[in-house]
Amino acid sequence: MAMVYRPERIPGLKVLSCTDPFEFRPHIHDRYVVWLNTAGGEHYSLGGSTDILAPGSISVIEPGAVHGNRPCSETARHLRSFYVEAGVFQSMGEQLGLSGAEGLGLARGPITDRSLWTDLARLHEMMLGDVPGLELSTRVTRVFGDLLRRHGRLGALPKAPEKRDVRIDRVLDCLRENLDTPLTLETLAGHAGCTPYHLIRLFRKTLGMTPHAYLTQLRLENARRMLEQGESIANSALASGFSDQSHLTRAFRSRYGLPPGAYQRSS
Repeated sequence: MAMVYRPERIPGLKVLSCTDPFEFRPHIHDRYVVWLNTAGGEHYSLGGSTDILAPGSISVIEPGAVHGNRPCSETARHLRSFYVEAGVFQSMGEQLGLSGAEGLGLARGPITDRSLWTDLARLHEMMLGDVPGLELSTRVTRVFGDLLRRHGRLGALPKAPEKRDVRIDRVLDCLRENLDTPLTLETLAGHAGCTPYHLIRLFRKTLGMTPHAYLTQLRLENARRMLEQGESIANSALASGFSDQSHLTRAFRSRYGLPPGAYQRSS
């Protein structure tokens, strides 16, 4: 199968295996993404810049960061992604002496660490297989602990995070609280205290997409979580703000590379 999602054999950790030439257009995740490519390479955009994730390199993407990616070659690709809840990294960080998630300091750009890359690729195979739980959890702890120890900001004060315009945060709060409610651009602009035109510019500059596009991503992530919990496609669609099941199906396939039913069966 060209696109395989696997549920949480380890709490807070899921994986994706993709050998399909599917292009993941700009999107977000509600978790950290640790990803690598063991065949071919991956063009990706993140934070207004572009790069290539080549075999042998690793990248980490923060929750909520807008990014997109596509294969360098349509004939050679094996994208391997780990979706990691922030609490998993926080627990690991505390075991390594970090005070909290803010101190992880993982690099956004490609990380070149061949031995860690090999360990992550092996762990990914184990997550897709039927390895006993104790062996798997031991490997997860060791490999992700190595990632933080080698490439996190350990034993040093974390850099102060870049301050985001508070107007963006007010609008994001409104979007998250009203996934199933029709919203107007004027309403969102009112929360931001600016004109609709300037709100669009502010979103594009800060997040790389329009308010509507970001809302669609939030709705898709909500629908995905509901499907994983066994909710029906129709109910997931309506509760997430889609007009009907077919509307969700079209958007879901475009975002995740497979329809909701196939995703739910794999989860």
